[in-house]
Amino acid sequence: MLGTAAAAVAASAFSLPAAANEEDTFTIVHDLHSHSDIGNPEEPNIARYQTLVQEQLAGREDVLFMGSGDELGSSLISFFTGGDHKVEFMNDMNLTGVGIGNHDFDYGLDVALENFDNSEFPWITSNLKTPDGEQLPNTEEYIIEEVGDTRIGVFNVVLRGFHSITDYPDDYIQEDPIDVAEEMTTMLREEQDCDVVICASHVRHENHYEMAEEVDGLDAIFGSHSHVTFDEADEHHGTTISEIGYAYHHLGVMTLNSSGDLVEWQRIDLVDEEGDPVDIEPDPDFKERIETLNAEIDDEVSQVVGETALELSASGAVNYAEESTMGNLITNAMMDFYEEADVAFQNAGGIRTNDTYGPGELTLEDILEINPFDNEIILFEATGADIRSALGATGVVEGDDADSRIEHLGNEAPFGAQQGQQVAGIQYEWSGHDGPEVHNVFIDGDPLDEEETYTVATTDFIKDIASGYEAFHGISDDEVIAESGTEYGPAVGEYISDQGVVEPALENRIIRVDEIVGEALDVVEEGEEIVVTTPHPGDAAEAITDDFRLIARTGDELEASEVIDHEDELEVRFDADGFHSLAALDDPHLRVFGGFDPNDDYYDYEDEDGQQRELPVSAAYDAFKLRSTVEQADVDALVADGEDDEDDEDDDEPTDEDESDDDHADDDDDAPETDTDDAGDQDDLDDGSPGFGPLAALAGAGGAAYLYSQRVGDGEDEA
Repeated sequence: MLGTAAAAVAASAFSLPAAANEEDTFTIVHDLHSHSDIGNPEEPNIARYQTLVQEQLAGREDVLFMGSGDELGSSLISFFTGGDHKVEFMNDMNLTGVGIGNHDFDYGLDVALENFDNSEFPWITSNLKTPDGEQLPNTEEYIIEEVGDTRIGVFNVVLRGFHSITDYPDDYIQEDPIDVAEEMTTMLREEQDCDVVICASHVRHENHYEMAEEVDGLDAIFGSHSHVTFDEADEHHGTTISEIGYAYHHLGVMTLNSSGDLVEWQRIDLVDEEGDPVDIEPDPDFKERIETLNAEIDDEVSQVVGETALELSASGAVNYAEESTMGNLITNAMMDFYEEADVAFQNAGGIRTNDTYGPGELTLEDILEINPFDNEIILFEATGADIRSALGATGVVEGDDADSRIEHLGNEAPFGAQQGQQVAGIQYEWSGHDGPEVHNVFIDGDPLDEEETYTVATTDFIKDIASGYEAFHGISDDEVIAESGTEYGPAVGEYISDQGVVEPALENRIIRVDEIVGEALDVVEEGEEIVVTTPHPGDAAEAITDDFRLIARTGDELEASEVIDHEDELEVRFDADGFHSLAALDDPHLRVFGGFDPNDDYYDYEDEDGQQRELPVSAAYDAFKLRSTVEQADVDALVADGEDDEDDEDDDEPTDEDESDDDHADDDDDAPETDTDDAGDQDDLDDGSPGFGPLAALAGAGGAAYLYSQRVGDGEDEA
């Protein structure tokens, strides 16, 4: 359940910093960031982490143990507990205080506030407020700690766009993190007489440098949203920045003096270069609690719910970049849940684990780890214009934002843009080099009508919260057809169980287009082949690949048999029978898509150092893609020529009706008999498909709490 460390592992050390013994210094140990996970006994886990933390804290009054948020969601266990299991562990860790992060609201405001209230340490947030501008209940705006004669003020800010990435209510306030950092630093120094001011941060890595430049008097920043792991602390504009990645892999130890200057910094590693745990004796109480809790959860989730006939990819690099088998499975399940749905949407960030599954069995644990959020499937009406807006606004994420989202997932940054979502019932083309643009869109094979009304199956997160889906946010309650009370993870599990075996193949739902080269120059039939001559992508391409396909409005495709590069044009050959089959569709919207190696100079993408990138830079793309359109007039001409040829052949065929009838009679005599019991046999097979057991309860409203109540027994609070 844990990711891989984001950077190379530095040498581990378990001794206390020598400077910590000086009277005018203090030490901050940081920073969890566990996404509510506790780990398994054989993995990096909270029991080993507890041992190391308590070694740092033992017998000392000059050390603060601090967190920077993302402690309450969204692991497999938190799906059942709402995060309160993590609070129970943290209450025994001698925490000085914990900043708030986006995943602390994964299960809604009420659950978050209850968890804050049950904590024996303060939760800190400085830029999240109630609708009236008051401090969030059960939180502190800042804390002040005294070490000797040194007063230390600590505040927390969360990243911009907070509403769009978690279940934080729209009417609750989030203030700009940089503005608030400046206000808090000034207030803590001037009104609270603090000698040192520190930010427990949950903003993006790059915003730390903005904060350091804009805020005078801010001595140090620790933590971040971005999972970046430093090899050494960074001092920028007089501010020390410390980021140590993901919990249970590293522990940060930062020593400052009473003037806020960095005295000593170290990163203590709990994993080796391969990501395996180093030899740290786990805390025995925590170890026993991990084993007990995991065993209880395993009993619930270890059941097999079905099988996949092909590999399913939950990789962030794939799901943010292109159509995926996992994305198709999830959106297929939404379409199945609401049979009246025309289309379905799933944001790529809701598909977790970065792992692959199958071919083979799928367990409930697999499904809930991939889909861990408490997001309900709903159905509503939207116009075609709303759908196009959603495809364009959130589907295409440009520049630095695209880079940071992929970096956050631990993958190489993409070129240009990323589409960031998965869909069903839709086929669309998009470009992102010169700004986000959506081209052809088809709904169930028909061109999108922006004036038409369609039914959309998705989650309440997308409908009400997710960035880029603003066209959906404004949809009224009257346009909401159904609120299921069913979370999308259990719904996917139920779908797999009903199907028995799933095979969500790629269907050209999402097609990236890097160069639109224009209409086909010529379409001719040569024997058993159709030759389509298209314009060349010109300066955009260094070489042409052999990945060429003909795609119709239905998503059906035909692979090219040969591609010949004539420098100024491309000759693309297709099997004639296959071409005619696609052309026979009513208004087929035939398009030729093909791969090419990009000319780096033509696209001129630069990295953060201003150096030109070698393209493509993302493993999700093997080549850039061009598109040429086969005009309907050319299709009609080919069809007409084919019909003329058939008429000519008919003129030469025998017309003896008796001979023809005798031939058919002979065929009928040789035909095998039909087994009228086949349908009954199929019913027997359906009856034997895997059952789902407790998932039926989990799929209903409050299902996670139901299973948790079964685990903890009567008399304890449900999550």
